[in-house]
Amino acid sequence: MIVREFSSNIKNWLFRGKILIVFGPRQVGKTTFIEQLLGELDKKIVRFNGDEADIREFLSDTTSAKLKRLVGSANIVFIDEAQRIQNIGLTLKLFADQIKDVQVIASGSSSFELANRANEPLTGRK
Repeated sequence: MIVREFSSNIKNWLFRGKILIVFGPRQVGKTTFIEQLLGELDKKIVRFNGDEADIREFLSDTTSAKLKRLVGSANIVFIDEAQRIQNIGLTLKLFADQIKDVQVIASGSSSFELANRANEPLTGRK
């Protein structure tokens, strides 16, 4: 595995009240990079995959109360293939505004689509 130069720097961005969004072309190692990063942390992690229909349904048009129950005592939430989740920007905004003690990391292989869906609701939060 190639060691990414920015892997140590990215840890400095965690738990600063911002959503961490990793996007780019397909098959470049985004998920592998994030999983490697998460493996180095001593935190409780909840993982969601936007390819799963039930995950898409739950994370679309949800509430902060539902998200809090879903996250439980986790410190980190990782949402892979986030661009597949309808209204993902609003869901991420709820995390940033209402569940501030949880670090959310979202990734997606469709960078343009993820950036567009997350951009407006996350102004100043990513």
